[in-house]
Amino acid sequence: MNGLALRTYLQHQGKMASTQQAVVAATPVASDEQSPTLLGADDSTDSSNTTNTTDNSDVSPTPTTTTNTDSASTDLFLTLFVAEIENQDPTNPTDPTEYISQLGTMAMVTMGEAECVSMNTNAILMSNIQVMALGKMVGEDIMVQTTSLSVGTGDIQGRISLDDTCSSATLHFTDTAGDDYSVDLDMSSETNGQINFDIDPADYGIPPGDYSISVVTDTGEEEVPIEVAGEVKDVRIPLDGSTPMLEIDGIGEVPFTAISQFGIPDTSANDGGDTPADDVI
Repeated sequence: MNGLALRTYLQHQGKMASTQQAVVAATPVASDEQSPTLLGADDSTDSSNTTNTTDNSDVSPTPTTTTNTDSASTDLFLTLFVAEIENQDPTNPTDPTEYISQLGTMAMVTMGEAECVSMNTNAILMSNIQVMALGKMVGEDIMVQTTSLSVGTGDIQGRISLDDTCSSATLHFTDTAGDDYSVDLDMSSETNGQINFDIDPADYGIPPGDYSISVVTDTGEEEVPIEVAGEVKDVRIPLDGSTPMLEIDGIGEVPFTAISQFGIPDTSANDGGDTPADDVI
């Protein structure tokens, strides 16, 4: 019977670990079963009332506890462990160090299991905290990396990031019909490879509409990152637990991971230049 208690305990704990992982994997960030959670600007005015009246169980799912199960597993181990000691061969008793080893292994497994449960609990709590933080972003200005935007009557503020030193960089706006509008950026504003811009589309004859945007440099650098500023209109929390999506004014829906900056650069100190693109820090 040597080691029977430990083997039985480990098998039981292994089954419980698999069950706990399945439960955690199936736990949604938000519990709305009908439609994705949408936090929008229209809802921000009564968000405090909603927070006070919403059942907490619908917002933050409580992680599954395993206290009773762990206690049962420990009792099973101790019962079998005592049985091993009582039924050992008196003519050939088991080495006491083996019993000590079994007790030590059981303690390590128990500690590891508790740590796993704690980590899963923290992961769920952190996910819920992220959701609540995203809700407070509605109405705030941020910058996101994008290759498309919707041009309206307002200015377009953003920046590009260059890997190579160049003497000229042109921002291109291409509409769905293939018409291209170009804006030469002021290279004197370059700081550590970054060039800020603040463009009034009307100054360049760019009509309202949807455009893809790209950058062409005299060095031929490809896929230059473009960041554009916009206001967060609403936040959508997918029910499948995937990345939250933000609806940005003038840009559209982008994943939360596309955010490159909270707030926008201050270009008010700029004194202008040869082109409206001279707005830089």
